[in-house]
Amino acid sequence: MADTRLRIKSALLPIRAESGKLILPEGIGSQIENMYLTAEGTLRSVWGPTPYVPNYPLVYPSISYSSVRGVFHTTLGANGEKDILLIQDGDKVLRHQGWNAGGTTSASIWQTIIGPTTAALCAADIGFDEKPRFPTQFVATPNGIVIIPSGESPRAFFFDGQSCLPLGYPSSPPPPTGSSPKSADGEWFNHTGVTMGIPNQPAVPALGSSPKTFGRGRVGSIALDATAAGDGARVMKSTYRGAVQWLDMWGNLSPVSGRSGPVVLPPVRASKVVNLEADDFLRQIHWDSIEPGPRGTIGRIFCRTKDEIHSGTLDLFEMPAYAEDGFLSPATIPDNVTESLPDNIPDSWLLRSPVPAVPIQPFRLYTLAFGRGWAANFTDSPGKLHPSMPGRWGTFLENEEIYPDPRGDQITGMIQVAEGLLVFTETTTFLITVSYAGEGFQSRTIHPRVGCSAPSSLAMTPDGMAIWLGREGFYGYADGKVGLISDPISNEVRHFNKARVIQAVAAVDVEEQKYRCWVPYKGSRTNNVCWQFDSEGWTRRTDVEAAGVCVTRDHRRYMIAGGKANEKGSTSPTEGVWVLDHQAASSGTTHVFTPAPRDSFIRTAWLRAPSSDKKASPTTVYLWLRETESGTLNVEVERDWRGEVTQTPTAPLSPPDDVPPYWTATFLGAVDADENPITWKRRRPFWTRVDIYVPSAETFRLKITHTGSWEFLGMAFDEIPHPDTFRSFPK
Repeated sequence: MADTRLRIKSALLPIRAESGKLILPEGIGSQIENMYLTAEGTLRSVWGPTPYVPNYPLVYPSISYSSVRGVFHTTLGANGEKDILLIQDGDKVLRHQGWNAGGTTSASIWQTIIGPTTAALCAADIGFDEKPRFPTQFVATPNGIVIIPSGESPRAFFFDGQSCLPLGYPSSPPPPTGSSPKSADGEWFNHTGVTMGIPNQPAVPALGSSPKTFGRGRVGSIALDATAAGDGARVMKSTYRGAVQWLDMWGNLSPVSGRSGPVVLPPVRASKVVNLEADDFLRQIHWDSIEPGPRGTIGRIFCRTKDEIHSGTLDLFEMPAYAEDGFLSPATIPDNVTESLPDNIPDSWLLRSPVPAVPIQPFRLYTLAFGRGWAANFTDSPGKLHPSMPGRWGTFLENEEIYPDPRGDQITGMIQVAEGLLVFTETTTFLITVSYAGEGFQSRTIHPRVGCSAPSSLAMTPDGMAIWLGREGFYGYADGKVGLISDPISNEVRHFNKARVIQAVAAVDVEEQKYRCWVPYKGSRTNNVCWQFDSEGWTRRTDVEAAGVCVTRDHRRYMIAGGKANEKGSTSPTEGVWVLDHQAASSGTTHVFTPAPRDSFIRTAWLRAPSSDKKASPTTVYLWLRETESGTLNVEVERDWRGEVTQTPTAPLSPPDDVPPYWTATFLGAVDADENPITWKRRRPFWTRVDIYVPSAETFRLKITHTGSWEFLGMAFDEIPHPDTFRSFPK
């Protein structure tokens, strides 16, 4: 045996992050897979996943999914009383109805919100295929959720927890029809019901007793000086036009309709005004053919011009309601049934101009910032960015469009940061802020060569850093600067499937304070590898192929993924909705999903690389572990920059001289060999020794692997210097 006094012992190496660089500090690993950082600073193998809806055969025997493309959770209501979990499964968007919904099938557990069937809250064919596309976009607002399904034809919907409809109005109403108040023989009514013959005027459909119902008329223009009127008119000839605007249940407005034809009120000569005030001869207008709006419309705002001849303006003005609240009423007609409206509103009451809304066009991206909704990547103009009205998430105004990139490149991502709204194209980063004048918004370039490749890879860490996936890797934005944060894994980034990187999805785990992004890796068509980043660096995991991911916005703080996972004994992955880092027990008929055995491992850097010019013989590895389960883990040994495994010793997962009680193996109330009751205690750290044989090596590397549950604290190794040996070694 070699003299132990000649051995040199390394420092404790608490490996927590990986890097693909060739020469690394010994405390950095070259690969860490399916391990997560615990609150105590150790690495533990990942748990689960477990189905969000457990597949208990006696409870939920018929729960199945076709192709989950997105998942989202939020709470709605003043106190968060509405718990909303949404997924897109194939060509449908579904809502989880809660554990007390009753029933045992997918239809009873998942309610169809959007889909091609009449059973859906909103019947719509959103399309579905396997082409690389943006994942489903879900954006929570104070009163609902904007949903842009992943499909061939992007179309935005709004769901408030009870109703679901397309967002906003894609078109304007048709114009109304106006009529002057004439009798059947072509004579006008005054407010007393007495007819006054007006020569040379065309007949207009009679309105019966409409003027009597509303008493004195208010519409028309009075000449204060009858002589100055030229023709001696006391009430002058006037013309008016009307228009309509729809209002939906969430406050969204349609574009204003086209204007009606002119409604002409003929003059009343002074000779006709005998012992009566001129006001007695003002008129009323009847508006008809006011088209009801589509489903979800709760009212219509009627707009009318002032007297086009004498008022000096041709603008439209909102006509206030006749109800008590008048100008405070959100709509002139507070229903979606009536098609006619008597108009007795004087020009002096017309004060407010209608909102100049534009038709909503299909778009692929949406987010919130500055109290507004921001739509981008429109099908007719991919480089356009358009803010909504504050609080009206589906109402967009004319002349407020922004084109951040003057070349018109398509917008590929948006995220709100402290300074404003970050907007990305594939190659550029922009910042949207309030203009210096305080009205409107302005855009400035943050980085001219860094963009975003996957809109759903954008996420905000707890310390305020925005992270996303670009062409060259993962980038971070903080303190006004953009920087590449994935340089340690740049060699792995080269293997991302560039044709499908657009479908990458990410979220920040609030328990671990870690950014997680699932990407298609090495030619995969699905997001098969998750890259994780925290203050320590990068690690990876392969437990779920996630097509969508979110964190619940409640006390549970679950990370939920939609996609595929492998079950023990199954020949193909199972599609589903998964809770990550949780695993349910199973036995007999109460079977739940049991994950397929998978390796979790730590591959060290090439140890001794800085001193590889002086050979040595590593003899012993010391592993600091923590009790988890019975069994052993494997230690694969490689040497001298070669990937060939030269030795595979094993190490116990618990101290052999003090075996702990194991979960699922020790029963409550059991006793030990000395008849003492077994009590549960905090899992203890321990160290174990592994003898290895790496004679006269320049460098060596270890891969520590286990297929079950284990926890790693750190490692160290002994070596014996051999400075004068030859380069070759025995095989």
